[in-house]
Formats: sequence, C-alpha cells, structure tokens
Amino acid sequence: MAAEPTSFSLYQLNQHLQRVLAFNMRQPIWINCEVSEVGNSKGTVYLSLVERAGFELKAKAEAMIWRKDLKKITAKVGDSLWSILQVGRQVLLQVQVEFHAYHGMKLVVKDIDASVTIGQLELQRLKVSKKLKEEQFTELNQQLPAPTVWQRLAIISSSNAAGWQDFKNQLLQNPYQYQFECELFEAAMQGVNLCSEVIHQLQCIEERKDEFDAIVIVRGGGARLDLMGFDDYDLCVAIATAELPVLTGIGHDVDESLADSVAYHPLKTPTAVADFLIHQTLVFESQVQQLQQHIQQKLAQKWQQEYTKIENIEQQLQQYLIQKLRQEELKIAAISEKLQLLNPQQILQRGFAAVLDSQGNMLSSVAALQEGETYTLQLADGTVQFSLK
Repeated sequence: MAAEPTSFSLYQLNQHLQRVLAFNMRQPIWINCEVSEVGNSKGTVYLSLVERAGFELKAKAEAMIWRKDLKKITAKVGDSLWSILQVGRQVLLQVQVEFHAYHGMKLVVKDIDASVTIGQLELQRLKVSKKLKEEQFTELNQQLPAPTVWQRLAIISSSNAAGWQDFKNQLLQNPYQYQFECELFEAAMQGVNLCSEVIHQLQCIEERKDEFDAIVIVRGGGARLDLMGFDDYDLCVAIATAELPVLTGIGHDVDESLADSVAYHPLKTPTAVADFLIHQTLVFESQVQQLQQHIQQKLAQKWQQEYTKIENIEQQLQQYLIQKLRQEELKIAAISEKLQLLNPQQILQRGFAAVLDSQGNMLSSVAALQEGETYTLQLADGTVQFSLK
C-alpha cells in the first residue's frame, strides 16, 4: 500500500517560510523599485512598490515605514522625503524582509538613498529640457512686449509659503511708496499637486488677462527634490505659452528650474522678484520725469519763440503806428495850411473886402444889391456901413 504524501497546513507552510526568510535574510537589503501607492496612518507610512518592464508589471510588493524608522529617515533626508515618496518615483530603499504567518510577506523600509531618485529625475529633466528647446518654448514668453508699468500682478503661490510673505513684504514696504495691486492665486508649491494646481491657476489668469500686467510665481527655498515639480514639461509649456510675462522666484540660488528657463524673466528668490518690480517702477517714474522735463523744455522754447514773435509784431506795430502818425500829421499840416490860406481874415489882409447884408449874409453879386438897403463892408481892419440911393 502506497504511503500517503506528507502534507502541511497553510499555517505550517507560512511558519516554515518565515523561518527560512529569517535565517537566510537576516540583514536589510537594498532594492530598486517604483512607488505606485503611498498612504499614511497614525505615523506609519504604507507603500505599494512595483517593477515594470515598459508597460508590463513584473513584480509587486507591499512595504511600510514604522514610526521610529520614519523619524530616522526624515532626520537624514529632511523634507525631501515626501518629494521622494511620490507615485511614479524611482527609489532605492533599504528593506528588512519579514514574513508573517497571517499577514504574509512585508518589506520594512529602514533607509532611503535619495541620490538615486535625484539621478533619475535629473535624467528626466535633461530630456524635458531638450524637448522644450527643440519645440522652441524656451524663448516664447520672453518675446512678449514688456508692460509699460509692472503694477497689476497675478501671484501664483501658497498663502502659507514663506516666499509669498517675503515677496509681499518687500514689495509693499518699498522705500519709494509705490503702490502695487497683488492678487494671490493659491496653488501648492511642492508635492504631487504642484503641477496641476499651477497650470489651473495659469488658465484662470488667462481668462482675466486684461486685468493684469504680469504673472509672478514665487516660493521659498527648499531641497532640490522639492523644486523638481517646476521641471515638469506640461507646466513649462503652460508658462511659455502664457499671454502675460511670467516672472519666477522659486527660491534657489544654485540651480535653475526648467520653469525659469521658459519664463519671461527668472530671478533667484521671491525678494529678488520684488526688487525687480520696484526697480522697473523706478525706471518708469524716471522716464515719466524725463518726459515731463522734455515737455517743459519744449513748452518753454515754444513760449520763448511765441514771445519773440509777439515782441517783433509789437515793434513792427509801433513802427507802423509811428509812420502812420507822421503821415497823418503831414496831412493835417497840409489841411491846416489850406485852411489857413482859406481863412477869410487872411483874404481880407491881402486887400480884399466882403459885403454883408443886414442879416450878415455875404453877397457875391452886384445884382443882390438893392436901393434903400443898408450893407456892411468888411475890411481887414474894420467895417463900414453904406446904403444905395
């Protein structure tokens, strides 16, 4: 009679696998994988890890970071941890392989090598940079005409970001007391929502583009991984194709994000953006003052020219009046001379006499004389009365 095959219960099998793994994998190992899911509950981070071959899923495992390990890793990596633990990130994790009879296999994360993730992102960044240049997006926004004055500003940032506060304080407390109109369009400045929220706010601003002179994107400094969201292709295209000039102050002094490379004018920090806007306004004020001085000079020259014309006209008028007055004086003198010659007294002085009737009318004809009437003979030195008989 054949012996029955040896059998194990499922629990016994899992216990056996647990002992095998515990014996053969006592030390943590490093694995290269992709993060497909991230969760956080009561201080413990839960991860789904995968490996792909193109679009084909080759392997999958669940992992976790216990609270005590999370503190240690955060102390090492800093805030960049959450930029690394994002869906789609390629990561290098040190894990302790554990197998539980009930829960099955779990990978307990003990450490993270951030340099691998950064290296992968840098390669992706180079690809995106090359694509932006080939498609001629890098100079598109720079070709927009500069505003006459940079005063009405659409700000894309987070209200909690230190960069936004630094920008606002520097801008509004400027020593020249320039007034700026700032409207904040709230968006995440790091994390998985950065790209989608910034692109959405750019679209919102485009719908109201006539209300603004420029778009400003600002955030404070941070780890390199925190800023890599600004290397996203779609985000860069949205900035490049914006119909308003885009100023960036993404808060890093060493590296330039791809968003900077497609912006109208990139600046290192939010404070530097504020200083740029203040300076542009100062330049505008200087131009206005120069124009005012030019207008005043032109008006003064025009006034002097017109005043000189008036003086010339006045002199010409005076000369004309003097000449006219002399002409009239000569006419008056000639008339006076004629009147003098025609003066009856002058005529009488020359030996002439005048005969007047009783009414004092001068007679010019002998026929007007009548007998019995008395007449007066007017001579130069007196009168004589006579009558006809």
